[in-house]
Amino acid sequence: MKQLDMEFVSSLGKVRHIKLKYVNDGLEPAAVKSAMTQLADLKLFVKDDEELYAKPQAAKYIETINTPLFDDEAVKA
Repeated sequence: MKQLDMEFVSSLGKVRHIKLKYVNDGLEPAAVKSAMTQLADLKLFVKDDEELYAKPQAAKYIETINTPLFDDEAVKA
């Protein structure tokens, strides 16, 4: 499964992430950056006078691969 990890810098300089599951893995970098900028411009996420997602910094796909070692549930069947 792939996740989209969008990295932002808060108004206080802290790095913050928004991770989305089940995303299209063929997104154009410019489209992702544009969407992140639009999200930051909305200023929806504020906590204690800190804009949590003030400026887009980076975006990447993260792919998780599960490698089972054993599965007792399969043995019961």
